Amino acid sequence: MTIRIFTVQDLAAIGALWDACRKNDGALYRPFDEAYFKEKFLDGAVYEPALLLVSCEDGKVTGFIAGCRKHAFLPGETEQNTPGYLTTLMVSPAYRKRGTASALLDALEERFRLLGKTKADVSSLNPIDLHWLIPGTPAHEHNNMPGADEENAATGFLLSHGYKPTVHEVAMYLNLSDYKKADFVEQKRSELLRQGIVAGRYDPKENCEWDGMCDRVGSEYWRKVLRDELAKPSPRPLFCARTEGHIVGFTGPADVEESGRGWFTGICTDPLYEQKGIATVLFNDLMNCFISIGAKYSSLFTGTENHAQRLYLKTGFRPARRFAMLRKEL
Repeated sequence: MTIRIFTVQDLAAIGALWDACRKNDGALYRPFDEAYFKEKFLDGAVYEPALLLVSCEDGKVTGFIAGCRKHAFLPGETEQNTPGYLTTLMVSPAYRKRGTASALLDALEERFRLLGKTKADVSSLNPIDLHWLIPGTPAHEHNNMPGADEENAATGFLLSHGYKPTVHEVAMYLNLSDYKKADFVEQKRSELLRQGIVAGRYDPKENCEWDGMCDRVGSEYWRKVLRDELAKPSPRPLFCARTEGHIVGFTGPADVEESGRGWFTGICTDPLYEQKGIATVLFNDLMNCFISIGAKYSSLFTGTENHAQRLYLKTGFRPARRFAMLRKEL
């Protein structure tokens, strides 16, 4: 067995390997498509040839492993304190139990070390956002694999090689044709208004401040989402709770992906304004917006212990799959 850097001449072999793993292992990836593979692995800003490796035996490509690292950092992030990301690991069913997967993983981890990385992650924060097909749906897909699929044997392999769960996630799904707005939503909106909190679609002309909320949540990511979206000439729909010129909760921006999925970055409530029903009102506004702009379904993931899961269940979402974010100290 030899391990070398992937070349474009390997595409046909990788395609066969990709679909074999879908068939034999129940991998949730969409069927192999050369243009999609190039877009995700070869054309992006994070492409590094040294982090795409294949194993070869008997003159054939028998395995593939892909890693990457961040090149754009949020405040507080550096090359040194961010991980190397394991994106995918595949081995041909005919060449398993020969140490192929271990050899590929060792080779990638060594390259991470040479780049100064001290940890390797399997995480939704991976810059390469692989789509996956949601079980029990008509090929509806989510736009980002949120860690390692807990029902896939590859997760057990990683656990046996020093990776440890840091967070357990549940992916949830809603067919928007089944969505019904609860009667109490408007009552909650009125209760908020009596407290001086306006909840609903946000007009950028209001020019509210959001740094206080982001500071208290401790999220540079949400700060960037709001800053970048509201700097656009025509921002996408955002739903916010605001009081006295301050944003204290938001969800969005709302968009529709080519698949028909209603897309948004997440939902956030200022810790000083929790337990008031803000998230309930804004999230139902988001679902209604999805329907109005033509989305067919919505999907999301959240921590298995996150109390927000109750909100999603009340809105009609159902659990679809469990994932684990994994980390290994290198």
